[in-house]
Amino acid sequence: MSEDFLKCQLGFLGNTEGSAYLSQGKSTVSVSVVGPFEPKASKCMYDRATVDVTFRRKTGSITVHDKMLEGIMQSTCEKSLVVEQYPRTTIVVTVQEMQDRGNLLSTCLNASCMALMNSGIAMHHLYAAVSCAVTENEEIILNPDESQINSSVAYFTLVFANSETRFLLTSHTTGEFSQTTYMECMNKCYAASKDVFKFYENVIKKSYIFN
Repeated sequence: MSEDFLKCQLGFLGNTEGSAYLSQGKSTVSVSVVGPFEPKASKCMYDRATVDVTFRRKTGSITVHDKMLEGIMQSTCEKSLVVEQYPRTTIVVTVQEMQDRGNLLSTCLNASCMALMNSGIAMHHLYAAVSCAVTENEEIILNPDESQINSSVAYFTLVFANSETRFLLTSHTTGEFSQTTYMECMNKCYAASKDVFKFYENVIKKSYIFN
């Protein structure tokens, strides 16, 4: 994964607890985090915070597929945040697509993790998403471009926590593949996730230096 593949700016939005603007390859998203704050009574849970993730397209209305991606993001955020520390509150995460040129889900997930880091809300762990495509010849391509995704027979987005052992948080797959292929993709994506976590670390170090 080249140094130019991932670029991020933290804290660029005002009136939020955290924000991140992330370019991953040719895809770009921005994420804002607001909260924890007291929600409406109908959304209040006495023993934990609720997490509300909203995904917005650059243009056009949200599709059923987009709502599915939104659900994946919400589930991943909920697993990663220490929601029990903030009872009777809501945490709102808003994900805005700026440009989609492939690997949008992994871009959104990585941007949301960085925005949550920037917010200072307690987290069980950070998480890193990596996408890969499988060709007809069973070649595995990490971080494929748009044309490689469209011509692939299977496509994966795998999300790992930064734990001492391999901890798969989320798995989203399309297409047909064998168990062997899935395990090979998991191994490659897990190795690539280490570079994403290293990128997070470098961004945080730079933000401390400039602040």
